[in-house]
Amino acid sequence: MFAAETKAVIKQVGAHGALISNKNLNDKMDLLTLVKVTEGRFWSVPKYQTMEYTLPELMEEPEFSPGFEEEVLVHDFTTNVETSQSGKIEGAHGHEVKAEVTANADTVDGAVTPVSMMSKKANIRTVRNRFSGKKIQRRTLDMLGLKDKDKLMFVYQTIYNTGPVKLTRSSKVDGSISGSCHKMLNLFVKGSKKEQTSFTVPEKSTFAYGLMEMTVFQEDTLNISCEPWRGHHSAIDMLIGNDASLDDSDTNPCMTVQQVKKEIKKKEHLLQPLAYFPESTRRDLLKSLSDLLEDRDALSLLEQTLDKCSKGAIERPQSQAVSSFVDLLDVCNTSSAQKDAAHLLVSAMDTLPDGIPMLLTSCSPDTLRVLNQLVDGLNGETQTNLPESLPPPLQEEGELRWVVELLCSSNQTLEQLSDQWDQPDFPPGVMIEVLSLVVRGLSLMLCRTDS
Repeated sequence: MFAAETKAVIKQVGAHGALISNKNLNDKMDLLTLVKVTEGRFWSVPKYQTMEYTLPELMEEPEFSPGFEEEVLVHDFTTNVETSQSGKIEGAHGHEVKAEVTANADTVDGAVTPVSMMSKKANIRTVRNRFSGKKIQRRTLDMLGLKDKDKLMFVYQTIYNTGPVKLTRSSKVDGSISGSCHKMLNLFVKGSKKEQTSFTVPEKSTFAYGLMEMTVFQEDTLNISCEPWRGHHSAIDMLIGNDASLDDSDTNPCMTVQQVKKEIKKKEHLLQPLAYFPESTRRDLLKSLSDLLEDRDALSLLEQTLDKCSKGAIERPQSQAVSSFVDLLDVCNTSSAQKDAAHLLVSAMDTLPDGIPMLLTSCSPDTLRVLNQLVDGLNGETQTNLPESLPPPLQEEGELRWVVELLCSSNQTLEQLSDQWDQPDFPPGVMIEVLSLVVRGLSLMLCRTDS
């Protein structure tokens, strides 16, 4: 794949580092832009939120400029990989990298015209000398709206292209990775179900960026880290880092099905109290949750609110939809175990990519029942087998068929998916775990735990 091959080239020229993909190439991510990083309570999957603020503005010195250095990472880079064979790529530095193929598919993926990739870094020493130890105005800090688990960072490095890049992808999958799973990958990673795509990325688009963490000490003084923030993975998922198997020294190895089962069993018993809500309360909670899913920010706010409530903090956010859900939990003398179960379900939903929680919450009871059976099978000792009769959404061309494929994964399937996965912070094993818990939680809310 283009991303995997590019990662190999960047590493060959010594430029591999703690870089994060820019999921919206319309955002150029200027140096010193502030970024809020949030990790959930149950899953340490980081979420990056670019803020309409810069570090100099935060410190009330908007005219400050740290200076920067630019360097060429790769001259005239091209790639054209057919995954039914070994592919190769070359850069102007003279390095050649062989591409190992693990999926049985007919795929062409690459950049049509040569492109040079540039690195731009702020002078961190200048930034640190100017701002470390300086006091931040409390009103300015409050304006950022940071929560307890939020980390405040700024962009210190960007990777961008010197000219327009036309990317193409065409594929026909008929091997061990099923066609529906391949469609899921396109939906999850590329935002499109199309089997053939072609688009041009404008010049000077930020493909990736590096972050430097900041902390605020007593008396609101700022401290800037001495090392780039690496999170749990150092990778560029859109351009450089979708292949976690390329180098186990800087990424976690692929999870096995056994490890996925273990993680599910650790948490699923915490969901059981959902079934103890009165039927009318379960119905109202599901309706409230469905309304929330129309706004992803509201779902994240609900997760943060429930997290605070679990620590004893009482706070009613301005969002009416979030307040309604919290009020429902309080009306019926909800036990702490029930609140924790609701929190876990909401956290699992908030961890899933956009659009997926809505698909699962709105599916029919019959569809949810079969998915719950597949979760039962996943937790068993033998590999899950599909029922003979499936509801339409779970059939070959159904919108939830990819969920079926994931829940029926083998170790080999997980390895193959990892080779194509474009989200190293959220590997396929964790995707299966979170999907399973959402299915289990929704099933308990509907009291459809029987197989």
